[in-house]
Amino acid sequence: MPKHLGLIQTMSKLSFRLFFAILLISSVCLMMHEVHGQEMCHGRIPGDGSCDAGTCSSQCGQSFPGSQGSCVQTFINRFTCQCTWPCS
Repeated sequence: MPKHLGLIQTMSKLSFRLFFAILLISSVCLMMHEVHGQEMCHGRIPGDGSCDAGTCSSQCGQSFPGSQGSCVQTFINRFTCQCTWPCS
């Protein structure tokens, strides 16, 4: 096999690997930008250690407009209402 064919095959493999390396790096950069844009804010509604999901959701909507509420365990058998919304 002539030397220039071996060189062409080597260059072809290198170009192929370089293309995928650039594709991978750009994909990671785009994902980092998307993750950064989805920053979430949190707030808590004080309570007595018990939490009702329906009440928590309505309280979050009143205290933090546009938020969603969920009951979160803080200690054994103790819960608090946590509100979550997209930071802007």
